[in-house]
Amino acid sequence: MLLNIQSSLAQIKAGESHIAQAMPLGGDPGARSFTDHIGGLIRSVDDKGHEAQAMVSAVETGQSDNLVGAMLKSQEASLNFQMMMQVRNKVVSGLDDLIKLPI
Repeated sequence: MLLNIQSSLAQIKAGESHIAQAMPLGGDPGARSFTDHIGGLIRSVDDKGHEAQAMVSAVETGQSDNLVGAMLKSQEASLNFQMMMQVRNKVVSGLDDLIKLPI
């Protein structure tokens, strides 16, 4: 379990660096917008949630006996969702700070 958590943290860190590399500065017309990146991340988190739900449903209906795999997918989906919410909270907090700056 600890190994899986460490692996998940490593993937999260790799994803953060991927996001930073994927958002070039400047006016590159081929660059994806911030909205595109956030939308992609939300779709990714949603897909992982659907995968976890499918595995849990398969175990519940007896189509699969991979209970451990279903639980791990469920925990991974939960961690991804929590991370997404923390990123959202940081973005909202940063925007609030910008709004409160005196001009």
